[in-house]
Amino acid sequence: NKDESHDAIMFVQRPGAPVRDVVTTMWANEEDGGVQMLGCSALELAATEAGSSEEAIATVALLGVTAVVNAMKNHPNEPAVQEKACSALMAMAPADGVREVSFAASGAISTVVSAMQAHVSDATVQKEACRALRGIVSKGGAERATVVASVSGFTALVNSMGAHPHDKEVQREACTAMEVLTSFRDAYLPELHEQTETLLQLAAEKFPEDCLEPTLAIRSRLNADG
Repeated sequence: NKDESHDAIMFVQRPGAPVRDVVTTMWANEEDGGVQMLGCSALELAATEAGSSEEAIATVALLGVTAVVNAMKNHPNEPAVQEKACSALMAMAPADGVREVSFAASGAISTVVSAMQAHVSDATVQKEACRALRGIVSKGGAERATVVASVSGFTALVNSMGAHPHDKEVQREACTAMEVLTSFRDAYLPELHEQTETLLQLAAEKFPEDCLEPTLAIRSRLNADG
């Protein structure tokens, strides 16, 4: 078994390994956290190397999204798997809605939010999960923003800010994700609570270069909706 695991780990790290083979190896070794983590990294790289072509990224995402979601569900307590999986989903997000790729139907959105809830104290997981939600909503618009909110994604972003008040990257990524989430007027989002207002204010004061502009936009939109 150790030899098989070693072979699988070596394979998914092989430069230029075909996406189909990486995904097949991930499914065949779904209980091996190391294979899943490195497989997610390989899929992220493949999607990144596809450039800006949604069709090219979709070639990766058609097989990759469900494999990544499966990795997250099988290894909920392994932060490294969750982190790399979120990075892979961010890279594949431009393909959402292209051909048969669906980040909602695959469970990707709810699984990212679950990762945020399970690893609220892990700054790296929070940062990558915020980026993944931003990427998904940026592509999917109001419909995806509503889905994110419906699975407590907005609350997860707020909790992320509350758990890491001194981490500039978490604050920036959470604010940016929230800014995108609130940019679609047709999305159904929760009302702006006092806790959220306070966290946005603190982020703007502590990290003005990164957070002032997005927090002003978020507060303006949510207050206007209220």
